[in-house]
Amino acid sequence: MAEREVVTYHLEDRVGRVTLDRPPLHILDLPTIREYSAALSRVERDPAVVCILGAAGDKAFSAGVDIADHTREKAPAMLEQFHGLIRKVRRLECVTIAAVQGLALGGGFELALACDMIVAEEGATFGVPEIWLGCFPPVAAAVLPRHLAPQKAYELVLSGEPITAAEATQMGLVNALAPRGKLEETLDRFVARFTEKSGAALRVAKQALRVSEDAAFGAALEAIERLYLEELMRTHDAEEGIRAFLERRPPKWEDR
Repeated sequence: MAEREVVTYHLEDRVGRVTLDRPPLHILDLPTIREYSAALSRVERDPAVVCILGAAGDKAFSAGVDIADHTREKAPAMLEQFHGLIRKVRRLECVTIAAVQGLALGGGFELALACDMIVAEEGATFGVPEIWLGCFPPVAAAVLPRHLAPQKAYELVLSGEPITAAEATQMGLVNALAPRGKLEETLDRFVARFTEKSGAALRVAKQALRVSEDAAFGAALEAIERLYLEELMRTHDAEEGIRAFLERRPPKWEDR
């Protein structure tokens, strides 16, 4: 019997839709990341004007990359595959919109940030809690300082505390805030603002917007990856934080 697809892709009326379905929290383990990347390859081949990245149900967009893949031994492969997925989202020529309801945490928040725009439902929660595990979020560290006042980017990454969808909207991270139960209705109206435009013009205009941004993002993420693997992963506390989470006990920090 064939395994159920965790990531599906559907194209209709110039709008592609990639849906993550790994309940309850749509955690991104390595097989799921590979399946997600394969779905994006289909988006690259199709004539979509807009692609929506979303998730099944209403509990989460994604609660992030599997903590078990953050260990010192697995971190290099995890970063390579997850950051490859992020880069692939950013390379898509069509307009990309993250449709967020429920939790968008860690790698889930970073996946939403990789999109051109975000539409979120009231009650959604965004955050990068990696610091609680003795780690940090590389993509968020590369992206947030360019989207927010530096002080707020520092606060989000260094505190690990979440923000509401309303707060994210006020900060400019969320483009449209949907009332509870009205995400699809709000999303339809938002997407229509782009599907009525020329797909060719949208693609070239997006390339123009990405020119300077991609140069800065690429250099920043490469430098941050080196910090993560060559400095963070060699500390006692990074290993302890992940192990404590997996063993369901409080971490014992040694600050080294």
